[in-house]
Amino acid sequence: MTTFQRLLFTSLLLVASLSSCQQHDTAKELFDRASSGVVVICNRYYYELNIADGSVIYFKGLDADGNIEGLTADLNEIKNNMQESYGTGFFVGNDGTILTNRHVVQPVIDKEQVQRVWAQFISNARQIMAYQMQQLQSQYYDLENQKSECLTYNAFYDTYVPDQQRIEAIQSQQDEIERSYTEYEQQLNNLSNSNVSNVSINSVCQLGIAYNNTVVNSSNEILANNPCTVVRTSGNEDVDLALIQLNTRKTPDGAYVFSADGNSDQGFFEKIFAHKRKELTIGAQLYMIGYNAGPILAATKKGIKVQMTSGKLTQLPDGDRLLYDIATLQGSSGSPVIDEDGNLVAVNYAKLAGTDNFNFGIPLGKIRNFLSQH
Repeated sequence: MTTFQRLLFTSLLLVASLSSCQQHDTAKELFDRASSGVVVICNRYYYELNIADGSVIYFKGLDADGNIEGLTADLNEIKNNMQESYGTGFFVGNDGTILTNRHVVQPVIDKEQVQRVWAQFISNARQIMAYQMQQLQSQYYDLENQKSECLTYNAFYDTYVPDQQRIEAIQSQQDEIERSYTEYEQQLNNLSNSNVSNVSINSVCQLGIAYNNTVVNSSNEILANNPCTVVRTSGNEDVDLALIQLNTRKTPDGAYVFSADGNSDQGFFEKIFAHKRKELTIGAQLYMIGYNAGPILAATKKGIKVQMTSGKLTQLPDGDRLLYDIATLQGSSGSPVIDEDGNLVAVNYAKLAGTDNFNFGIPLGKIRNFLSQH
């Protein structure tokens, strides 16, 4: 064995020895390394209700009672009265691509409920229009009766003659009533022929992001400074994932990029001697980095700050989801979940109803499958 070979062999043995007794990173070390790659996502949006006749109605969403909120046919009005929501995302490429939940960038709405409310709205509108048409008819006949009273006494002939000026004024009112009646009649026919089941509902969204440790004064700044576009969303209803991208198509210098191969960023020798990635087991330590409650908690005197929360795996993975007891609030959707070695293991997407402490994550296998699609 040559001197070089002996030196190389000795070095490899040393590295292997160090690797075998390597300690897990502390929570602070994990946070310091990965937090720069986690962003808050602002979504300002409204909904389009596309009618079968080609017309479009706009609305903000459904209120707490399940009623359509902010219904209008004026596009400018809805653009000045949009909904706003927040979520979390994280960089998965150097080209400005960010992984998050589908429901963060395409807000979920109960389409069947919208159709039910719209059907009731149409029914009410038809009743109102029918009533208005009856009122117009009544007004028209009242005016017609008034014509017979439009007489002027002619003393020379000692008789009454029609007052043409008054009759023409009444006829002008009747003509206006006829026009209104025709408009109502056309609208009523359109509503009667409308098929609620053919109504489609789409969300129209404006997306932007903000970075950890930056000063943001308003949502307008987020949307204007770092606008994003949806690249694609999962077509699988059970896989709540979406990929968005900065319009600059460039990840900021120094921002941490999460690896979807399941391994955190490692050096050359660490990769050579890395043990096979451990299977997640009950009680495994997990960490989530995200923006719980969006800007409400993130906003500090020194800018917005991402939070790290921790917990344990509470159920054996089944390949479809991970269940853990990490506390979350609304806004944490799309947060990366990592293990104690910094490996990405899931994307947070839902909570158990009635509690903030049992939450679900989309596991790594489904993340890989989604990101491999083109």
